[in-house]
Amino acid sequence: MPPDVSQNEHHFPPPSSSSSTTRNNKIIVSEEQLMLSMISSPLDWVLSAVFPQKAPPPPTPIARQCSVGRAGMGLGSLQGAAMCIRAAGLSGALAVGLGAYGAHALRDKPDISQNRKFAFETASRYHLIHSAALLASPMSKYPKLTGWLFISGMLLFSGTCYHYGLTGKEDFRRFTPIGGMLLIAAWLSIAL
Repeated sequence: MPPDVSQNEHHFPPPSSSSSTTRNNKIIVSEEQLMLSMISSPLDWVLSAVFPQKAPPPPTPIARQCSVGRAGMGLGSLQGAAMCIRAAGLSGALAVGLGAYGAHALRDKPDISQNRKFAFETASRYHLIHSAALLASPMSKYPKLTGWLFISGMLLFSGTCYHYGLTGKEDFRRFTPIGGMLLIAAWLSIAL
């Protein structure tokens, strides 16, 4: 042994604890630390052989996560998510078409009141916004519930406003607030 090391101290690779001392840029480890390291290494090996750690599962693709949802009420498959996306696409296209019709055809008709024009414009705006929101329903905790709330809310709210804007009849206007409540419930179901 080198002359600067006493009999009960050994040179050892840097330990993880801070209880070692340094002498002449060499790390000195006591016999207790050496014995502890000699015991813990085989013990770790035996424990890892007896109780192997399982490798974490591979990450789930985002498309699969979005389609299943986080609860048992989910759409359950990529087909369900695709159906929701198709419904949003068709609804959005219908909203743009009806909005264009209202902006061009209804604007030039003098016999249509400002209230009817405003109701039609509101229906078109809410229809388009909630068609886009329908795209997010597969990512909610309860995607089936959220999707149906959006669809039924758009039908009742925007549908009754479109009907009033085009015909001037107030027969179905009493269902407009119910449609609005369904749209609010759809947004809240995303927050669950």
